Amino acid sequence: MKFTCQKSDLCEVLPNVAKATSVKTPLEALSAIRLRAQGQELELTGYDLELGIRTQIPAVVTEEGILLADSRLFSEIVRRMPDGILSIETDAQLKVTIQGGGTECQLAGMNADEYPELPDVEQQQGAVIPQNLLKNMIEQTIYAVSLDETKPVFTGELIEIADDMLNIVALDNYRMALRTEPLQGQEAMKFVVPAKALREIQHLLEDDDKNENPCTIRLDSHHAIFEFHRYFVYTRLLAGEFINYRRSIPQNSKTEIVVGRRELIDSLDRCALLISEKNKTAVRFQFEEGKILVSCQNVVGSVDDQIPCEMTGEKMTIGFNNRYLLDAVRAVQSDRVRLFLTASDRAVRVMEADGDSSIAVVMPVQVRR
Repeated sequence: MKFTCQKSDLCEVLPNVAKATSVKTPLEALSAIRLRAQGQELELTGYDLELGIRTQIPAVVTEEGILLADSRLFSEIVRRMPDGILSIETDAQLKVTIQGGGTECQLAGMNADEYPELPDVEQQQGAVIPQNLLKNMIEQTIYAVSLDETKPVFTGELIEIADDMLNIVALDNYRMALRTEPLQGQEAMKFVVPAKALREIQHLLEDDDKNENPCTIRLDSHHAIFEFHRYFVYTRLLAGEFINYRRSIPQNSKTEIVVGRRELIDSLDRCALLISEKNKTAVRFQFEEGKILVSCQNVVGSVDDQIPCEMTGEKMTIGFNNRYLLDAVRAVQSDRVRLFLTASDRAVRVMEADGDSSIAVVMPVQVRR
């Protein structure tokens, strides 16, 4: 195999493809990036049996072929090569030679026969979603994914298309995040994608305001492929029954609060200075007419804040895990936040002041009155 390409093109895609390689694996091939030179392009693939990322860059191919190169070492050598055109070739002993700008580096390659095949997804047509919409929806919900590996289905996000609506949901035992948007003319589907894959997809998605390159999702019972721009992201799907998340959204609130997002974040950030694994302390919220009294106290110190608000309904005192509420408020994309409260021991609904496309649910914790 022998080809030339621009160093800048390689450096742009290598870190992304490398995210799908495995650092600790008994199968050495999974720690490698597969490079295939064919036609007028170089195809790069990383795959750890759960997540796969494939892309292409332009190349001048003089001898077609496939090679495996250690992900970390190959990426670092390319990054440290002089700028400009790089020439890369292999010999019969799988030795990889990289040349450019008067510099030559060599490293041992691996036999490409040991590399596993990417999933062959059966569905040829799938959902088509604007990149910036999907990116935004993942960003607003991914924080609520469960870390409890004993319930694998909740370590991912539910993606659901039904009745011309796209819903993305994440939840654990203490909170939930739901984002919903109209999406017309799409085939109904429902599947759960691991958080690791979604974080990489979110990173790769672009702000395609004109929707010139939408993301296409194709899937079968075990895998999904996200296709956009020049990337193909392969992911296994999580098995199991995702709960009826709509039942978790509290209704019939007794108190409604509208408060400035920035003011609430600043207060929670101040409280966070006192809270650690060693000093886990709830934050106390006292909702009164025209103001919220926020307090946090432990052996490290204390914080007492007063935040202006608009209140409708009953006065109420409630406690929160600081990080859980802070994550939910940060995900709000408007200047003001609405809080719906039912009782001091019931879940709280967090929404934008104007609009209902984004809903977060946060469970309270006990505090002294």
